[in-house]
Amino acid sequence: MDRTRLQHALAEADLPVLLMVLVHLTGETRWIEPPFRPRRDTRIFADETGGLPDDVQAEVRAAALEVLGAVNPGEPGAALDDELLARMMSACVGEDVPPEYVPLLLEEMGLRPAPPTPQVTLPPDGDFRVLVIGAGVSGICAAVRLSEAGIPFMVIEKNGEVGGTWLENTYPEAGVDTPNHFYSFSFTPHRDWEHYYSKQPEILRYLQETADRYAVRDHVRFDTTVTQAHYDEAAQLWRTTVVLPDGTEQTLTSQAVITGVGALNQPKLPDVEGLADFEGPLFHTARWPADLDLAGRRVALIGTGASSVQAARTTADVAGHLTIFQRSPQWITPNPLYRARVGDGKRTLLAEVPFYAAWYRFTLFWRYADSLHPHIVVDDAWPHPERAVSARNDKHRQFLAAHIERELEGRPDLLAKAMPTYPPYGKRMLLDNDWFKTLRRDDVTLVDEAVTRVTPDGVVTADGAEHPADVIVLATGFHATRMLWPIDVRGRGGVAVRDAWNDDDARAHLGITVPDYPNLFLLLGPNTGLGHGGSAIFHIEAQVNYVVQCLAFMAERGVGAIEPRREPFDAYNARVDAAHERMVFAHPGMRNWYKNRAGRVVALSPWRLVDYWAMTRTPDFGDFTLEPARAPAPST
Repeated sequence: MDRTRLQHALAEADLPVLLMVLVHLTGETRWIEPPFRPRRDTRIFADETGGLPDDVQAEVRAAALEVLGAVNPGEPGAALDDELLARMMSACVGEDVPPEYVPLLLEEMGLRPAPPTPQVTLPPDGDFRVLVIGAGVSGICAAVRLSEAGIPFMVIEKNGEVGGTWLENTYPEAGVDTPNHFYSFSFTPHRDWEHYYSKQPEILRYLQETADRYAVRDHVRFDTTVTQAHYDEAAQLWRTTVVLPDGTEQTLTSQAVITGVGALNQPKLPDVEGLADFEGPLFHTARWPADLDLAGRRVALIGTGASSVQAARTTADVAGHLTIFQRSPQWITPNPLYRARVGDGKRTLLAEVPFYAAWYRFTLFWRYADSLHPHIVVDDAWPHPERAVSARNDKHRQFLAAHIERELEGRPDLLAKAMPTYPPYGKRMLLDNDWFKTLRRDDVTLVDEAVTRVTPDGVVTADGAEHPADVIVLATGFHATRMLWPIDVRGRGGVAVRDAWNDDDARAHLGITVPDYPNLFLLLGPNTGLGHGGSAIFHIEAQVNYVVQCLAFMAERGVGAIEPRREPFDAYNARVDAAHERMVFAHPGMRNWYKNRAGRVVALSPWRLVDYWAMTRTPDFGDFTLEPARAPAPST
């Protein structure tokens, strides 16, 4: 790398990351000792300087310039043992990183290869096929790993392109609230993101490029909708009915089915009288019309969740007047990088400096995932459970409340409506996309009365007030607890999974398999969503690793049916429920989309990422009932 270009790039470096690069290249541990050791940083968003004084920063950058200038391309760096790597991790983030994380993080960082995908040798006289439902993030990941394993498969996708959630959600400023350099596949890291928190087009482009790289589309049948999947016990097959692009039906057979439909897939419309009577455009944010023109129009935005907080700013800029209807206020955190572009220097470091991208990904994993987990666990000795679940949790509340107070200074009317009273993380944490600045606008009205009725030309609230509207946008979330709905999935004895789950009480072993539904594998199934932080892609990869091992075992051992035994299934779900009783998600002071009608947390996992990674590392086939294959299965 040109020395001048490198010098400019180093000016944008995260100092804690750069220090780890120096150790990694030289083996010199002085870079993780005083005066270079980064200071402990308890803020939500990291200090890129590591808390180091200017002269020390300059010394680190000067040393990096010399070391990197002498590095040969492809140089492996110093030989570092696990003990030193664990020390480096703790030094990098300024707090103790337990040794149990080291194997996981080395794989996540790409510094140690993950166990290879099983290579399946199919019997010469047999046939083994897998049907994958959905070509979003889960379906793409499953397709890549199934291809690597040599397992024949087909993907069914209702849309005309891959991308799933990131194809369907095109509302203004739709984007991630997890840093991009973490929200990406470990096997296809992307080091040239334009933004730290990308919007929908850039994420979709990444997913489509990944699909191209691994020839995923060769296995996908697009514009095809799954309506039902029924298990044939006698044949040990799943018979899946699909509607083809021309409207005709076809039944496909496969030994196994993997569902990659996601939990945030089916829009949830409010149970409000008169929706069908509205005379203007009325739609859910996930179905935002491509040709919609809001210029000068009165827009009613119902809901204040993630899509609303993301879309409101741009909508207010265009609309004649925006009225936001709030069921309950949200905790919203400031983020200086939320709309920031990644500088050219930082992109150079990530793309070209050895080990920089790996250590940067580590910092994101730690800061935006498991380091937050202790902050949402209930402390029974904490004296103020109505406002927080622990002293740590209360520090978050103080920080977030101070942000709201600053943003709404001089507007006591808005402050009274916008300040939450429940503990932080009790609902999904949101990033501030100028939400409070938008509320302060003269052409924006915040209504905290419940919507009771929709009329042909507006919205009526519980206080009887009528709010005229030309357009109604429903930012009302998804059927997150009605998993697999509306697909009619039936297992042994023809029992619908909807009945087995009592409609909205989905349960699965490790969130993946269900008794009486042999050879059915769920991705992002019950109790696998992340509420404390982290990347859903991480959980998807852990689940796909588990599923492919199960499928390889079936194909090579002549197993015709595999399903979890009732005892480990019940024991696991009892552990999940007991753990959730200790988490903020179950706090009685709020409603959230994590819970079902009975108040049980269905959508989220209570575990740390390292816990779930360990649980799904290798299937324990003692947890399963294994049924020998009766006869070679017919072809699909």
